[in-house]
Amino acid sequence: MYQRLGGFVARHWVLVIIAWAALAVGVDYAALPWDAVTHDGDLAYLPARMTSVQGERLLARAFPGNRSKSQLVLVVARSDRPLSSDDRRVLDHLAQQFQPGGDHGLEIMEVWTPWTEVIGKKLVSPDRKAALAVLLFKHEFMAISNIQALEKVEQVLEETRQLERLPEGLRLGVTGSAAIGGDMLASAAQSVRNTEVATVVLVVVILLLVYRAPVLVLIPLATIAVAVAVSLDLVALLTQAHRVAWLEWLDFKVFKTTKIFVVVILFGSGTDFCLFLISRYKEELEAGLDSKQAVARALGHVGKALVGSALTTILGLSTMFFADFEKYRNSGPAIGLCLAVALAACLTLAPALLRAVGGAVFWPFGSALSQRGGEAGRVEYSIDGGNTWRCALSRPGGEAARGAAPVDGGLFGGFWDFTSRAIIARPGTILLASLFVLSPLAWRGLSVDVSYDLLGELRDDRPSVQGTRLLRRHFYAGDTGPVTILAHREGAMFDTPEQEQEIARLTKLLYDLPGVQSVRSLAEPLGDRPGLFNPFSAAGRRKLAARKHPQSTAIYLSQAPGFRGEVTRLDVILAVDPFSRTAVETLDQIDRILRGLSNNPESPWHGTSFVYAGTTAGVRDLKAVTQSDQVLIQRLVVVAVLMVLIVILRRPLICLYLIVTVLFSYLVTIGATELVFGWLYPSFDGLDWKVPIFLFVILTAVGEDYNIYLVTRVFEEQRRWGPLEGLRQAVVRTGGIITSCGVIMAGTFLSMMFGTLRGMLELGFALSLGVVLDTMVVRPVLVPAFLALLHKPRARRPAVPVGEASAHAASAAGGH
Repeated sequence: MYQRLGGFVARHWVLVIIAWAALAVGVDYAALPWDAVTHDGDLAYLPARMTSVQGERLLARAFPGNRSKSQLVLVVARSDRPLSSDDRRVLDHLAQQFQPGGDHGLEIMEVWTPWTEVIGKKLVSPDRKAALAVLLFKHEFMAISNIQALEKVEQVLEETRQLERLPEGLRLGVTGSAAIGGDMLASAAQSVRNTEVATVVLVVVILLLVYRAPVLVLIPLATIAVAVAVSLDLVALLTQAHRVAWLEWLDFKVFKTTKIFVVVILFGSGTDFCLFLISRYKEELEAGLDSKQAVARALGHVGKALVGSALTTILGLSTMFFADFEKYRNSGPAIGLCLAVALAACLTLAPALLRAVGGAVFWPFGSALSQRGGEAGRVEYSIDGGNTWRCALSRPGGEAARGAAPVDGGLFGGFWDFTSRAIIARPGTILLASLFVLSPLAWRGLSVDVSYDLLGELRDDRPSVQGTRLLRRHFYAGDTGPVTILAHREGAMFDTPEQEQEIARLTKLLYDLPGVQSVRSLAEPLGDRPGLFNPFSAAGRRKLAARKHPQSTAIYLSQAPGFRGEVTRLDVILAVDPFSRTAVETLDQIDRILRGLSNNPESPWHGTSFVYAGTTAGVRDLKAVTQSDQVLIQRLVVVAVLMVLIVILRRPLICLYLIVTVLFSYLVTIGATELVFGWLYPSFDGLDWKVPIFLFVILTAVGEDYNIYLVTRVFEEQRRWGPLEGLRQAVVRTGGIITSCGVIMAGTFLSMMFGTLRGMLELGFALSLGVVLDTMVVRPVLVPAFLALLHKPRARRPAVPVGEASAHAASAAGGH
């Protein structure tokens, strides 16, 4: 099949190149720009069953006038003394520039300041050295519009800092969930740009250093550049498929950060595919074939391995379709589709370009390859215990002695020859020693900590990070993202005195929990300490006035049709960062208490439905969904990759071992990654939550690429030379090319570390380390050692080249 495909491409290479050019132009014309069809955010794509999603929906229906999903907080503070009247005027000046309906271009629902009734008092710090203005938005904290909002606020803050009348020593900052989300998205966009440039540069530099052939560099670059352009446009078209009448069911989404994975994986895997093809093409030229024949035979030999290698990654990524988290469910298949396009390009466009260039692809060090085949000669090499076999080099036409060509490992061929002989001589010792050295890291990888702290992903110079640190010197971190509890019970009448007493008791119960700083509710709108108070004192009169104020009722008791008096709201302010693990654990404790009250027939809250909204609630559900998805996807990926291996290799035991090697490689990699970043960052709270699942899927799938290429070549060489010598020849012949491909793949993943998000930095490091481990340990050591152990008991005599097999057998028979 692949031989016929190679023959077609070799004959009609001009037509193939024209067809790809036409396809690229056509889909680019039809597709919308990438930024016009992509989405972002995390919490907006949680399953509908999650309590935070239900909470946001109930909040929108029961409190339609108070639907803020994110906040942007302006901070004015000083460290030397309490704020003066001039300092407060600066805050008022800032707040006035962001009033709803202003010419700032932002969709602001409301602005709270220290002068706002009821809640204003809480916007001044206890030490009176800082004050806040809160801008309320309808969209979630990871909405794209928050980039513009943050940029606008930063512009206004910078202009204010330049004012001559700005009081000396006054510091200005911006924080809040919307600011953090805006910084996350801006950093992600910057990471995409940096990764694209770094990937191309690294691939070019590595190819030039390894092969020193400029034309060879251009072929994979041109092939993958076309594949990336076509695949991204196809994905963009797919996002619009629901507009077609018979495809309305296909609600496909794609996300901005997906482009990072598309670029990195296509340049890494696609370049590897092209180099496997070029390497075999070089062998065919050296065997005496012309360019046309060499292209056809090269594709015939490596086509199966390339398709198998690509299928492991494509199917592995496609299993993410079964995830509950919508970003996983759409991103995995999208990347898989792009890789399928890259595979098609490597099977057609790359050989067409090779056919166009001919032997000049290896210029200046191999430009005469296509003309020089046919030199005769002899070579000696030792097999098993010193027996020597003499084999002729390729003759003109190359067919008679193709199987007897000398071992040429290419780059560092001597090293691979030494390695292969050592492994065949002592496979068990080498295998056990390798496992012994790496097992501690694999053990560590079984239980790594994972963090959902989005603020921790940002660099220290980002505005929201600096603003958050400024705020935390005077306020509790939880002020930027309260946990909103919505209690809903039909016919509850929460506005009656009896129910108000129950709300007060619940407020006191929550207030006394560890990690809770204050609770705002219908009973305590200001978040003061619950309990008895003196109505004749100033503080008591303020609390009584706040309770009876219409705005308190509007905020904490539903007045919407269908929910009037049946939904009450409590805002829990935590003492820790809303994104932190501690915040999630505190919410878990709150949830257990409220579910207990709801299920207790003797409780006044029996039958009440409690749901949650806010950043911490979203992070909590994100953690639950992604952990569940990770378990499912890991199982599906293993099954999918194993099926591909069995179909291609047809050796179940070997296939199972190959799966075990990449799983072991994954555990070693993630264990080492946690150790490295725990050492680099003193405040390290765990690897970013996206690292384990993407590392597992990509490393498991991509790691099998090299195994498939090696094992298929082992089987091919063993048919010529027998079990052990065939294994040795395969290791030597593939050593240089697989190492080169591994370096290139690791380099492309390394480009992710040029981004500004710590999660991408961790993932780039982990993927690069995993590929290096697969290239330098799994493929050249663990796999050959196992194969040698399988064959060693049966290999008691030297292997015979296939061309001499019949004569050798006849001679042996005659001796008897």
